Amino acid sequence: MATKERIREKRVPREFLSYDELPEFMTVNDVADVLRISVASAYTLTEQEGFPLLLLNCQRRVKKESFIEWLKGRERKPNA
Repeated sequence: MATKERIREKRVPREFLSYDELPEFMTVNDVADVLRISVASAYTLTEQEGFPLLLLNCQRRVKKESFIEWLKGRERKPNA
């Protein structure tokens, strides 16, 4: 019996140029692409307290508006 090789395609990150381009309900992959972090890091981020995560039938989604607000709340204020 011949060995079947599984070809794994490398995930190509999407590039979002503005918040308007984000989907209404983002996936973990979308979060990773926006923040330019690994998908594994994005999954870890979604488990943090305060992150605006929606669980829909065991699938993780993030509402765009909630994500933007969360992101703005994470900005550091310049020292005055």
